Amino acid sequence: MTESIISVTYRGRRYRIPVDEYGFVPVHALVQRFQQCGSVRDLNDNDSVLYPMRCKPQDIVSWWADPGSGDVLGLDTKDSIVYDVSSIRGKAMRKAQRKIGVVSENRAEQRRIRKVLETSFTAAELEEMTGNGSFVIRTVPSCGGATGYYLRKQDGVEVPLIVIEERTTADGIVHEVVHHARTMFSRKGITRTAFPTECDGMLDSDAYDRMSQRERDRIVNVEEAMTVAETVARTPKDRLQSGYYDKVPERDARSAYIEDRHVMAGKPMSVPDFLIVPQKGKRAIRSTEEKAMNTNIAMAEILSREPAKKSQRKLNRRM
Repeated sequence: MTESIISVTYRGRRYRIPVDEYGFVPVHALVQRFQQCGSVRDLNDNDSVLYPMRCKPQDIVSWWADPGSGDVLGLDTKDSIVYDVSSIRGKAMRKAQRKIGVVSENRAEQRRIRKVLETSFTAAELEEMTGNGSFVIRTVPSCGGATGYYLRKQDGVEVPLIVIEERTTADGIVHEVVHHARTMFSRKGITRTAFPTECDGMLDSDAYDRMSQRERDRIVNVEEAMTVAETVARTPKDRLQSGYYDKVPERDARSAYIEDRHVMAGKPMSVPDFLIVPQKGKRAIRSTEEKAMNTNIAMAEILSREPAKKSQRKLNRRM
């Protein structure tokens, strides 16, 4: 869907508000704005001033200026479909996930995504990741040649956005969330994002702009490889491994993936695959610190211009 930005003036101040091809404000943009300027406490009651979720900038500009001035029906109301965590177990996990907006037209898909977050990350990890605006997950019917992508915090993106193709497997969902987790200030070494990043998770655009194309390519290669390795540690065996495994030189992609599952779990290949238990929290981070550089994916030439192997499929590509 094509989006653009229009300027709307309210009480002497100009606001830049995204609109879709029909002139309506996309729901994910409303959610990002709420997480940037609103308060999760607003989800506990309904305001007397209510706005429709499908709206144009002129209709919503007062809320955009101050999300506390009213509520958007179904967004920051008690019956919010975006912040519904009723399917999640555990008080701490519900509290953390309540700060993550999941935008999808399919309620079952929303619940599935939240369940993946619950099983792949600890409540403490999600609590850390939901600070400073948190992040938003949005599903779309198609991502073109990928199953998802992560828009990190940068100029023009105040709240990170993860876009996931509908029905993407857990591996694809976790991959994009790991990208966000890697921007946390607590991360160190190879577990922290390879992109130049400020302490609040914002991309250091000045430092990035000064880099040569060769250095930028190196950063992308490291970022994707280490993200894949951590994702492998956190997820059960996927029916289709990340498409980046097709970039591992002189290796069959599936075999390389299966080997990496054993490496990240610290198990010999003689151990049956079904005995490998997904990791999360400090254990997953420690495995990445200690084992990721020994994986096949660490040798992947991700930005190689060589044609993709025949095994590569759209479903298992990652961005």
